[in-house]
Amino acid sequence: MPERDLVSYNSMLSGHAAAGDMAGARQLFDQMPERDVVSWNSMLAGYTRHGDMEEAKRMFDAMPERDVVSWNSMLDGYAQAGHVKMARAVFDGMPRRSAVSWNVVLALYARVKDWRECLKLFDAMMAVGAAVPNEKTFVSVLTACGSLGDLERGKWVHGLVRQRWERLVPDFLLLTALLTMYAKCGVMETAREIFDSMRERSVPSWNSMIIGYGLHGQSEKALGLFLEMERSGPRPNETTFVCVLSSCAHGGLVLEGWWCFDRMVRLYGFEPKAEHFGCMMDLLGRAGLLTGSENLVQNLQEKASLALWGAMVSASRAQNGSKLGEFVGKKLIEMKPAEVGPYVLLSNIYAAEGRWDDVEKVREMMKENGAEKDVGLSLVGSSEPEIRLGAEDGVSVGRRDDGVVLSMLGEMGAHLKLP
Repeated sequence: MPERDLVSYNSMLSGHAAAGDMAGARQLFDQMPERDVVSWNSMLAGYTRHGDMEEAKRMFDAMPERDVVSWNSMLDGYAQAGHVKMARAVFDGMPRRSAVSWNVVLALYARVKDWRECLKLFDAMMAVGAAVPNEKTFVSVLTACGSLGDLERGKWVHGLVRQRWERLVPDFLLLTALLTMYAKCGVMETAREIFDSMRERSVPSWNSMIIGYGLHGQSEKALGLFLEMERSGPRPNETTFVCVLSSCAHGGLVLEGWWCFDRMVRLYGFEPKAEHFGCMMDLLGRAGLLTGSENLVQNLQEKASLALWGAMVSASRAQNGSKLGEFVGKKLIEMKPAEVGPYVLLSNIYAAEGRWDDVEKVREMMKENGAEKDVGLSLVGSSEPEIRLGAEDGVSVGRRDDGVVLSMLGEMGAHLKLP
C-alpha cells in the first residue's frame, strides 16, 4: 500500500491479535504514526484473550484514554483466568459499567459457585438500574437460585424474565436454567411445563429433568424420561448416565440401574468413570446388597484407576460398609504401596472398629513398603486416633469426629470421607 491510514493499521493489528500473534501485533502497534483508543483496545483484547494478564495490565496502565471496552477487556481477562479478587477489583474500580460488565462478574461468581455473592451483586445491579438484565444475566442468577434452593427468589426472577420476554432471545440456555432451577427446588410440574415448551432441548435440559425427578422421589419418571430421550431426544452423554443411575439409586431401582449401567457400556461404549461406579455403589448399598458391591469391585480390578477406588471407598464409608472399605483400602495399597493415603484410610477403618492390632499391622506395612513419613498417632482427648501428615504427603486428615475429608492428591484425584 502506498499509503496506510489508521483504519488499515487497525485492521492488520486486529488480525494479528485475533490469530494470537501478539509479537507481530506489537510490532505494528509500535510502528503506527498515531493511535486512537481502538488500537489500544485491540492490543489489550489480544493479551487478555490469550491469558497474558501481566502484559495486558502493563498495556492498560499505559493507555492515555480508557473506555468501557478497555475496562471490560481487563475484567473478562481476569474472570476467564479465574482470578476472582482481581476481577472484582477491576469491576469495583470501573467509572462506568455496561451490561457486559455485570454479566461477566455474575457469571464468574456462578462459575466458582459463590451463589450468595452472585445474588447479592444482582440485587445491586437491579438497585442501581444502570444496566438492563438480559439472557446471560438471568442464566447466572437462576443457576444461583437453584443451587441455593431459593424458590421464592427464583420465581421472582422468572417474573422478570416474563416481563422482558419480548426483548429477550429465549434460547435453550435460558430455558434450561429456568427448568433446572425449578427441578432443583422440587417443583417438577413447572419444570416439565418449561421443558415441554422448548422447541430445542439440549442434553443438559434432559439431564436436569432426569436428575430432578430422581432427587425428588420420582425415580420411575426419571427412568421413563431417559427412555423418551433415547427415542426422540439427543444422544445421551456420560452425565446423562450419572443422572439416571443416581435416580435409580434414590428409588431403589436395582435391576433398572444395572440395565442402564450395562446399556451405557455395551450400547453407547462409554468407559465407566468414578461417578458412575459411585452411583452403582450407592444403588447396591441402599438396597442392602453390599455383597454385590464387593463382586462389582472384584470384577473391576484390572480396569479400575486409583481415582475410581477412591470413589468406591467414599461410597462404602457413606454406607457404613467397613468390610468393603477394608477391601478397597487394601487394593489401593497393592496398586500404590509407597502412597501414604491408603494406609491412613485403612488405619481409620480399623480404628473406628477398635481393631488396634490391625492398626499396628498397618503401621508395620508402611515401614516395610517405605511409606511412613512423619505420621503421628495421638489418642489424647479422643477414643480414636488423629493421624497427621505433612503437606508434602498430599494427605490431610483429622479426628474422626471432625468429619474431615481425606484428600489424596496426584494420581488419586478423589476425596474420601473418613468415618
